[in-house]
Amino acid sequence: MKTQKTRKFGKAVVAGLAAFMMLAEPFTASACPAEHHADAVECAVEEHCGVEGEVLYEAQFVDEDGNVYPVSAISPHVFCISHRKVDGYFQTHIDDGKGGCTVKTYNSVKCVICDTIWVSDLVDTAIFVTCPHDI
Repeated sequence: MKTQKTRKFGKAVVAGLAAFMMLAEPFTASACPAEHHADAVECAVEEHCGVEGEVLYEAQFVDEDGNVYPVSAISPHVFCISHRKVDGYFQTHIDDGKGGCTVKTYNSVKCVICDTIWVSDLVDTAIFVTCPHDI
C-alpha cells in the first residue's frame, strides 16, 4: 500500500477556505434586511420593551418572547456547526456610582446552541437618576 502525499498547495487552499468561512460567519447575522428588525426597533424606542422592569443582570439577552438570559464574558465557547439563531435584544446595565444607572438596548441575535451573541444597532438608552433595578 502506497500513501499519497498531499501537496502543500492543496493544504494551503483548504486552510484558506476554512479560515475564510470562520471569519465571514459573524457578518451573516447582519445580512438580514433592515425591515426584518423594523417592528423590534419601534417596540424598543416607543415602549422600552420592558427595559425599566426587566433588567435582571448587568448584561442580558432578551428574546422576542420576553425570556431573559444572563450574558457572561467568561462562559465557555462551544463549537457550533450550524447556528440556530433567535432575534432579540442585548442590554447592558451600567451603574454610574452615584445611585443611578444607564441601560443600553441593542438589536441582537443569539445562537441557542453555543450562546454566541451578535450585537448590532443601538436601539434605546434609558438613564435613571435613581437606579430602580435590583441587581
